[in-house]
Amino acid sequence: MGWQNVLELGGILIVFILVLAATYYASKWIGKTGAIQMQSSNIKVIETFRIAQNKYIQIIQLGSKYYSIAVTKDNITFLAPLDEEQLDLTAKEKEAAILPFRDVLNRMHKKQKKEK
Repeated sequence: MGWQNVLELGGILIVFILVLAATYYASKWIGKTGAIQMQSSNIKVIETFRIAQNKYIQIIQLGSKYYSIAVTKDNITFLAPLDEEQLDLTAKEKEAAILPFRDVLNRMHKKQKKEK
């Protein structure tokens, strides 16, 4: 009677671990495929500013040209073409310089080891 309970608990733990592993690898796969679909060398969203709920103004880059558009739930409206000189792209460059989370975590881990 006691061994049967232990075996059932072991089986449940194995199933739980398998489900965790499956969700980990599935989310990793979905993340990679989503990132691949979102990458484009000719179309980029430079900046988004929220005006109201479901209403945004975006600066986009199509090739080497910049445009401003208004985005709502149902519509996208062209506002104006923009020159690169009109834009402050330094914030975007700083954002690109942000380290991946794994690198930040590794740095913190090394720092904690040095303190001990």
